[in-house]
Amino acid sequence: MTAASQGPRAFARTGSIASRVSTLELLFDLVFVYTVSQVAESIVEHPTIVVAVQAAITVGVVWWMYDAYCWLTNQAAEQTVLSRLLLIAAMAAFLVMSLTIGDAWGELGLVFGVCYAVVVVIHAGLFIGRGGASGMRAMLRVGPLNLLAALSLIASGFVEGPLDWVFFLVPFVLFAVSAVIARRVGFALGPEHFVERHGAVMIIVFGESIVSVGAGLAQHELGAAIVGAVATVAVVASLWWCYFTGDDERAVAVMTDASPQRRAAIGVTAYYVDHLVMIVGLIYLASGLHGALADAFAVAPAPFAWFIAAGVALFLAGDVAYRLTLGLGHVAWRIVAAVLVLSTGLLGLVDPVIVQLAAVVLVVVLALVAERMLRRA
Repeated sequence: MTAASQGPRAFARTGSIASRVSTLELLFDLVFVYTVSQVAESIVEHPTIVVAVQAAITVGVVWWMYDAYCWLTNQAAEQTVLSRLLLIAAMAAFLVMSLTIGDAWGELGLVFGVCYAVVVVIHAGLFIGRGGASGMRAMLRVGPLNLLAALSLIASGFVEGPLDWVFFLVPFVLFAVSAVIARRVGFALGPEHFVERHGAVMIIVFGESIVSVGAGLAQHELGAAIVGAVATVAVVASLWWCYFTGDDERAVAVMTDASPQRRAAIGVTAYYVDHLVMIVGLIYLASGLHGALADAFAVAPAPFAWFIAAGVALFLAGDVAYRLTLGLGHVAWRIVAAVLVLSTGLLGLVDPVIVQLAAVVLVVVLALVAERMLRRA
């Protein structure tokens, strides 16, 4: 008999399951805005493949623990003064961690790792104390692995070169082990809250993509800035349309019908891995737009043209994976769109950036229209 089928008694043992996102969680999410901004800025300053890969790895490490707090607040909805203070302390640690992201692979690696350890300890303590019996059992297994990941990041602060890569990649091995444990133990995740919370995070990332580009446009000539601003909104809005296509209720239904073990698997695959791909894609897009829109009517520097193309393509790939994991319907047109959008990197090498952005929007919108027609057929 699963925890999901045992009624009120199981509910009591698994803690207070959240049904909606709280205002404290929304405040907590705002810290992630700065994380996204810092990572995008690091790519703009050094638009190379190496820095882009390091940025993706860094975001993956941060997103693991950030998403872990989504699991925490899902399983421990009832808040006390102490739990609120600890969540605020975790927010502060995340913010300081974000401050170091620009040099997390260098001199500030130690600070980054220590802040990560603080986040891990607070998370484990709250989960054990507030997440119910099932949460406590799972965290007693997963918590030490998260702490080992933090220690690996701390160790990265004492080395450089190839060893830095090793210590930043070790956490992903530990994350994989944690994911296996979570799937075996199972979590009776509250579907409504879980889906809504990740939707809220995505809105924040979409918004930050616009804000960061807008801040850069304010420094340029008004005419080009206006065109760049409109183009930015058009691209981001088309991707927003991709994600928020009215499938939230279907995602909730899929999770509701799933066992605790299946819910945990969905949580790890669809909401950590697939969302990570989408978030990294949006960061690459923001970096490309920031660097390319100095003049919307000029040809963009090659790295930024490719960041625009790769960013949107990566977002679409993550969106496809997410929809496949949850079985949300047709994805063929989105796959086609991802391939075509990636090819706009070649267009951006010879035509003004505004032409590339128009092509990106056209491809995405046509794919969504074709998909909608296919649904109605």
